[in-house]
Amino acid sequence: MEISFRFEGFEEVQRGVEALSSSAEIGAINKKIFQRSADITEPKMKAHMARSADNSKSGRNGYRPPGHARDNIPKKVTTKKGEVGWELNGDAQNWFYMKFVEWGTSKMPPRDFLNNTKSECESEYHMIADQEYQKALNEKLGG
Repeated sequence: MEISFRFEGFEEVQRGVEALSSSAEIGAINKKIFQRSADITEPKMKAHMARSADNSKSGRNGYRPPGHARDNIPKKVTTKKGEVGWELNGDAQNWFYMKFVEWGTSKMPPRDFLNNTKSECESEYHMIADQEYQKALNEKLGG
């Protein structure tokens, strides 16, 4: 799941910070926003995911991942975006079977843990961005 959102409702604060800051400072602020967002997303995603008692039967023999997917949620943060979870369209990862858990199969209903997590956290993403931009603006204006 990629953490991305449009900044709505506090464009004035964002424009003020951008006018007073260099692109490197803006990148550092954005990275901090995405890091905080990813940090709150990961435990909530874990709560939405099932965890089997024994993962030795997960995947095909010879391709079994080390540990449970729930305990190995990937997290990547840059100045442009934050990513928590897996790219579900490919099979090149250890936890390729998570797409079956998310989307369901003919024998198993979809669990939809990615979208549930994103909708649960979306308001917090905006709050974090607002706090970080307001903090940066206050630092720049000396207040």
